[in-house]
Amino acid sequence: MPPKADPNAEVVLYLRVKGGIIPAPNALGPKIGPYGLPPKVVGEKIHEATQGYKGIRVKVRIVSKNRQPTVSVVPTASSLLVKALGEGPRTIPKGQPLLHTGTVKFDTVLDIAKELRANSFSLRYVGTVLEVLGSARSVGCKVEYKGTVYPPADVTEMIKNGDIEIPEYDVPYQLAEEQDTE
Repeated sequence: MPPKADPNAEVVLYLRVKGGIIPAPNALGPKIGPYGLPPKVVGEKIHEATQGYKGIRVKVRIVSKNRQPTVSVVPTASSLLVKALGEGPRTIPKGQPLLHTGTVKFDTVLDIAKELRANSFSLRYVGTVLEVLGSARSVGCKVEYKGTVYPPADVTEMIKNGDIEIPEYDVPYQLAEEQDTE
């Protein structure tokens, strides 16, 4: 049997949960139990933190210091796109593919890219925008640019050809530092 975790040590865990729903304590127990965290309390904190993402699967970050958990949402591009589409919880049976057929404005794509910029592996902001467009393609939504609706692949080609100019954006130093410490 592995040794028990030190209760005074700071522990960081990442879980993928459905937003706005209290996860079952018996499902959380094996994941957080070895760290001395009570599953019911963590489930309630996850429920509070994910209220804005009802019905959307999101990644949450659980930081435990002295067995006191703090929960924060770590949004992904796909979860932010689905939230921007304004679609509710899944209505078709599980196991069938779910495509989101809505349209997202290009300005929304730029805002999502700004939000994800600190965690992106791309060197420039244009690369982060292209990452978000790739996620939009996999989600199945379309992108509206100057009143015309395009598939995300066409918008990607327009950016690469220079038809769409993306302004440079650097993460403010304070914001990047906050995300590193979380």
